Parts: sequence; C-alpha cells; structure tokens
Amino acid sequence: MLSIGDFARLAGVSVRMLRHYDRLGLVPAAHVDPSSGYRYYEPGQLPRIHALLALKDLGFTLEQVGEMLGDRVDGGELRVLFDERRAALREQIDSDTRRLAEVERRLRLMEGSSTMEYIEKELPQLSLSQCTAQVGDTSEIGPVIGPMFQQLVEAQVKQGKAPAHPAYAWYRADGERLDFGAGFDTEIDGFETGELDAVERAVTVTYVGPMSGIGDAWAELGTHVASLGLEPYGPCREVYLDTNGPQEKWVTELQQPVRG
Repeated sequence: MLSIGDFARLAGVSVRMLRHYDRLGLVPAAHVDPSSGYRYYEPGQLPRIHALLALKDLGFTLEQVGEMLGDRVDGGELRVLFDERRAALREQIDSDTRRLAEVERRLRLMEGSSTMEYIEKELPQLSLSQCTAQVGDTSEIGPVIGPMFQQLVEAQVKQGKAPAHPAYAWYRADGERLDFGAGFDTEIDGFETGELDAVERAVTVTYVGPMSGIGDAWAELGTHVASLGLEPYGPCREVYLDTNGPQEKWVTELQQPVRG
C-alpha cells in the first residue's frame, strides 16, 4: 500500500485534495489506520484518480465526475455529457476569440495603428437607382438595407437585365439620425434616382469580411482620418466589389470624403 503522500506524488495532486476527494467519496482511501488516522491507498487506485483529474480538467463538476466514476451514468448519458461539454468549450473558444479580436482592435485604435492599407483618391460622380431610408442608430441599418438591395436586384431581373455591378451604399448624418441609401449605377424602372457628387479627396480602405465587422473597419478608418488631421464629411460610401460566396470573403471598399 502507498502512504497518502506517496499516492499524492504519483497522482500529481496535493495531499489536501486527496483528503477532499476522500471526504466526497470520489477516491476513498483503501485503508485508514484506526490508531493514527493515516490514510493509505492501493496502486490500483491511480487510474481512478487520473480519470477524475481528466474529467475535472474537461470542466465537469465533481458531482458529474462522481456519477461517471460510480457507474451511475450509462454509455449514452456519458456521450451526451461529453457532447454538451464539447459544445460549451467551442462556444467559449469562439467567445474568447471574438473578445481577443475586439481587444486587439481597441488597442490599435488607442495606438493609432492599423493593419489596414489606406489610399487617398478622388471619387466619381454617381447617378444611382436607389432605395433610401432613415434610422436612429447604426444598429438598425442591417435589417433594412439587405431587403433594399434584394428589391433592386429582383427588379433588374424582372426587367430582363443582369444585376449591375458593383452595388453602392451611402450614409449621411442628419442631426441625431442617419440617412442612407442602397443602389446601382444604372437605370432601374420604378426606383428613385439619386446623385452623389464627385469628391476631390477621400480616404478609402478595402475591407474583406462579413457585414457584421464593417462597423469596426469604419471605426479604424475614422481613427486614421483623425490622425491625419483631416475632417470627414458626408455622404460616405460603401462599394460592394465582391459579394459572391460566404460573407467572410466579401470585398467592400469604404470611402470617406475628407477636407482640411
């Protein structure tokens, strides 16, 4: 038999934890000396303590571990527990990855640095067949602008035309509200025509990724414009250069008119 100290060393746990597991009935001592109270363990109990530690490291509670080690969970229930734990770990990893990306983005904004490449250029005058709307917050744009583009595409197809390329969106602050439009630089029957004036100077950047991340790209562009001592003004534009396939591969050029 092994003393509690030797067993703890071989198991890779503290004596205190072994006593705790003994009290819970998870890894009871094989023998307790009646006169000294010293605990002793069999070498054959090592696989059990290693299984306990492995399950604990996977995130299972000691109550769940006790049920598994006590054979009170059958194979099917055990698989369900592992599947649930796997899903929870994946969700945690995804959540932590998003948090890490947000922290890194905030640090870039604080430092005035960015991995994005900014280009200054002129913007052409555009005549758009468009849909327009006004919202009180940028978070309201997504559910509105998608159906706008869908209407425009369906109308072109119904009129026997291939959908024009690229698509455009523009945004202009109106007090505490935001005006915006979605359109194509082509004539589409049944839709209003809007004009975007030519711009002598704009700071642009190409963003690759889903629309859920485009707000972060705009924030970085805004920080870059401020670092140059320039004044942004509206309307700013988004040009959807490639929207084929999954959104993670979409290519959008952000265009911010500036002066100063």
